Amino acid sequence: MGLMKTDEVTYVVTMNVNGKSEEQVDTFSEFYQKLVDGNESTTFGWQFFRGTDAKIYLIERYKNADAALQHITNISPGGIAENEFKDFSDHFSIEMILIHGEVSEGLEEALGAIGLPVEFRKPIAGYSRS
Repeated sequence: MGLMKTDEVTYVVTMNVNGKSEEQVDTFSEFYQKLVDGNESTTFGWQFFRGTDAKIYLIERYKNADAALQHITNISPGGIAENEFKDFSDHFSIEMILIHGEVSEGLEEALGAIGLPVEFRKPIAGYSRS
């Protein structure tokens, strides 16, 4: 068994577009990634991708499970990005969140409370050059 060299948690989120134009999706995606970048110093990466299947794919990279949990806190009711997450949900419907890495019990509980389809993938071996 390989030695895990990172605590990083990576999400791959598959989303459908909620009737927004390509320009609206692009503009909002640019806005939202800047919002996350400005508010979350332990979020290593936040990238939106357009698939050939008309879906949007979001890759979120967090320093660790605590950083991922902080993002959930920020977008939850009373969080600093609560209103912006409402706009996010107006633009996108989340189809699936694949979570790669070791997650804490607190993160797993918070994700369960959101009620979105989540699949956890446990690490075997690897490293990250953040």
